[in-house]
Amino acid sequence: MSQQRDALAVGGHTLSASVLVGAVAGLFSLLRLWWGNPDSLTQVVWAEDGVFPLCVEKAGFLTCLLDPFAGYLLFLPRLVAGLVALVPVEQWALTTNLLAAVLAGVVAALSFAVARRFGLGWVASVVIGLLPVIVPVVGFEAINALGSSYMLLLYLSTLVLALPVRSHDIGWRMTTAVAVLLLLTTLTIPTGGVFLALILVQVVRRAVPWRAGLVWAVVIVLGLIAQWFTAVNAEKPRQIAVSGDSFRGWVDSLPATILTFWPGLRLESYDFFGVFPVSPLPITGAIVALAITIGGLVLVIRGGDGMVGIGLLLLTGVVVGAVPTVIGGSNNRYFVVPLLLWAAAAMVALDPLARRSRPWMVAIVVVIVAAVWWPAMPASWFRTMPAPPWQEEVLRVENACKGDPALQERIIFSPYWPPNWGDALSEPTHPNLPCVVVVGKWLG
Repeated sequence: MSQQRDALAVGGHTLSASVLVGAVAGLFSLLRLWWGNPDSLTQVVWAEDGVFPLCVEKAGFLTCLLDPFAGYLLFLPRLVAGLVALVPVEQWALTTNLLAAVLAGVVAALSFAVARRFGLGWVASVVIGLLPVIVPVVGFEAINALGSSYMLLLYLSTLVLALPVRSHDIGWRMTTAVAVLLLLTTLTIPTGGVFLALILVQVVRRAVPWRAGLVWAVVIVLGLIAQWFTAVNAEKPRQIAVSGDSFRGWVDSLPATILTFWPGLRLESYDFFGVFPVSPLPITGAIVALAITIGGLVLVIRGGDGMVGIGLLLLTGVVVGAVPTVIGGSNNRYFVVPLLLWAAAAMVALDPLARRSRPWMVAIVVVIVAAVWWPAMPASWFRTMPAPPWQEEVLRVENACKGDPALQERIIFSPYWPPNWGDALSEPTHPNLPCVVVVGKWLG
C-alpha cells in the first residue's frame, strides 16, 4: 500500500511538473517571436501555415487533409489548419501563432515526462523538455511554425522509443498512446520510417515487449503506405535527385551547424592577426559525421539502457538529417531535429553529473549557457519580418475582390511566400483565391 501511495505521489509530481514545463515552453516559443519583432505575433502568417487553411476555405477540410504537399502527406499541420479556418481571416496570424505555441508546449510536457519515466533527473528532464524551443538553430526559421511541427513529432517519437519505460510497464494503454503518436508522425513526415529500426533494437533487447513493438511497427508501415500512395499519385511529385554533391553538402555543413550551439563561431579559413593563414581540415565534416555514427553504433552494441538510449538518439539524428538533405538538397530545416536529438543525447550522458552537482553549480552552468545563447534567442528577422503584413494583405485582397467577384486573386504569405507565385504548388493547396470565396466567406 505504501509503495502504491509513493508511485501515485511520484506520478502526481511528474504531471504537475510536465504541465509547468509545457507552459514555460509555449510561452517562450511566443516570446522568441515577439523578441525578434513584436508585430510578428499578429502580422506574420508563415508560409504553409497560411496556404493550408486557405485550402480549407476553398475546398473543405477533408479534401485538404489528404491533399499532397511537396509530394507527400503533411498530416498534423493540415489537421490544425481546420481549426485556423474557423476563425476570421484577419486573425489567422495570431491564431496560428497561439496554436503553434500550444503544440510546442504539449510536446515539451510529454518530452519531460518521457525523460522522467526513463529515470533521468529533474535537470536533464527539464532541459530535454525545453530543447525544442530554446536551442539557437530553431530560431532561424522553425520556431513556433505549424508547418514545422513535424520536427516536434520526430523529436518526441524518437525520445519515446530511445528512452522507453520499463518493459513490464508497457501495457495496452501505453501501447495505444505510442501507436497513435507514431502513426501521426509517419503520416506527417515519411522520415518516420526510421522508427522501425529503433523498435527492432528495443524489442531485441527486450526493453519493449514484442507485442507492443509489433503494433508500433504495423502502424508505421500503414503510415508509410499512405505516404507512398500519396507520393505516386501527387499531381506535382517531390523531385528526388540523389547525388554525391548533395551528400557532400550535408557532410560539409555539419560542423557549421553544430557550431550554432555557440552562436557566432564559424569554421572557415582566415588570416590570424591579418598575417598568418589558418584553414580548417577539408574533411572535418566527414570526421564529425563518422564520429557520431560510429559512437552511436558502439553505444547501441555495448548495451545498457542509458548507453543504448544515447546511441539511438545519435544515430536517429544522423538519419533524419541526412536522408532529406541527400535526396533534396541542403536546407537549414534538415539540421534542426539532429541538433535537438544530439543535445538530448548529451543531457542523458550528463544526467549522472547533474544529479551529483550542487544546485549552485547547476545554476552557474545555466547562467553561462544562457549568456552564450542570449544573442540568438530572438527569432531571426527572416522568421519574424511581416512580408507582407498579414492584415494589409487581407485588406488588399478584399478591396480587389469587392470590385469584381468574378476575379481570381493570389494571396501572399510571409516571407513573400510562395516563390514563383505558387508554380510549384497545385490546387487546392495553392495561393490562388477566387474572389467568390472572399465575397462569400470573408465579406459575407
